[in-house]
Amino acid sequence: MKAISFKQGWLTAMAALSLCGSAMAGDLVVNGGFEAGSLAGWSGSVLTNPYSGVVCLGAGSVPEGSCEAFLGTSGSADTMTQALSTVAGQAYAISFLLQSDGSVPSDFSVSFGDQWLYTSATSLLPTTPTVLSFMAAATAEATSLTFSFRNDPGYFVLDAVSVTAVPEPSALPLMLLGVGAIAVWRRRPGPSAVA
Repeated sequence: MKAISFKQGWLTAMAALSLCGSAMAGDLVVNGGFEAGSLAGWSGSVLTNPYSGVVCLGAGSVPEGSCEAFLGTSGSADTMTQALSTVAGQAYAISFLLQSDGSVPSDFSVSFGDQWLYTSATSLLPTTPTVLSFMAAATAEATSLTFSFRNDPGYFVLDAVSVTAVPEPSALPLMLLGVGAIAVWRRRPGPSAVA
């Protein structure tokens, strides 16, 4: 096997990692953990609802971080939405932590664009903090992530809302090439000392 130079190894690794980095963009949701201590970044009727908001109890007291959203209603369903910058045809991993207090009647649903990901009409609401994960493809350059809920007698807890692009299978060979180049570069012998 022919050894590659430091410069070749470094350039190969950086090219592969930069390509992989663009395929694996970070979280698209703003304030998905509600660590701003508010519903900043979100829109919808939840913003005018006096029974919904954010509570910050501190690390270890909430499922993730220091804050979580509590969602309650009175008389009608509310929505909480965020418009995300997406790529049409790209697959996305959508996850969030949900907990119901068990009050009835209550309804909770989530959509990504025009695709329904979760609805309490077909699923049991979790009464312990539960991470729910879904995969969906975007159909446009902007996709709304929307939570719709109603819980007149109690509250839902929502935390750790995340939407990330799923790397395409074609990115895997590039990633492996970059890792291999780094491994070869690290194993090459260093310059010999001349006495």
